Amino acid sequence: MAQSLAFHDPETLDTAIALLDRLGDEAKVVAGGTALTIMLRQRLIAPQALISINRLPGLDTIEERDGSIALGALVTHRAVETSALVRERLPLLAEVFGVVANIRVRNAATVGGVLAESDYASDPPAVFVALDAVVDVHGPSGTRSIPAAEFFIAFYETAIGPNEIVTGVRVPIPAPGTAGVYEKFVTRSSEDRPCVGVAAVVRLAQDGRLDDLRVAVGAAAETPQRFPELETVARGQAIEPELLATLADGYAERIESLDDMRGSAWYRTEMVRVWVRRAIEHAADLARDAGRSA
Repeated sequence: MAQSLAFHDPETLDTAIALLDRLGDEAKVVAGGTALTIMLRQRLIAPQALISINRLPGLDTIEERDGSIALGALVTHRAVETSALVRERLPLLAEVFGVVANIRVRNAATVGGVLAESDYASDPPAVFVALDAVVDVHGPSGTRSIPAAEFFIAFYETAIGPNEIVTGVRVPIPAPGTAGVYEKFVTRSSEDRPCVGVAAVVRLAQDGRLDDLRVAVGAAAETPQRFPELETVARGQAIEPELLATLADGYAERIESLDDMRGSAWYRTEMVRVWVRRAIEHAADLARDAGRSA
């Protein structure tokens, strides 16, 4: 007879950590449960216990703190999408959470869940990387912070240590005049998971040249791909076709694209080339508009 799945509903973070420490690999943490339910049904995982964090205090808030927008692990995608604070201070973040799946999923899926899952075809991770977000985790040794660029290790693998729980993420508010976009390219009409997703963040100098550029490509490889060396070369240059081609080619050549039902590796590489260019152009247009209205 199959063993029943034990369910734990702790009321404090320390209690949740103690349960993880005691149960070890036999337990999985659950919040919104959207991804976990799918993995359970497909028998990708077979835990003997679930530890819910839904009753843990202080993990469901959105606030501005020390120059960043802090999102608790229990904040839903829909809450990020509709937050007046996020829409004012970090509109790119609200935009990306608003294009995830459908409204039913967004009402259940959580920020902590999308981080801990590390699904290459999720939309938010690329934007977190492009915006230099920092993920906070808590474990037996206390709290530590992990840059988003170092947090996603591989498909379904993160830098979360043994017996640690994601408690939130902090996203720095960009300097005035900064504009960002998320370009999502979908190949299958039956779903809305991206074949390629590109987050581009642009700030222009007074002469129209690039003062800051950050680009992260999601869904093309196992983790979001960002290449600071290309961003560095672009800074101080005019946004001209030659520069855009260099950047688009640079991303396409560096990313080891994967094959799946949404596209072959070759096709993804070509789409990276197209959508990196479009995302930078779009973000630059928004930055110019912001400059004219300032």
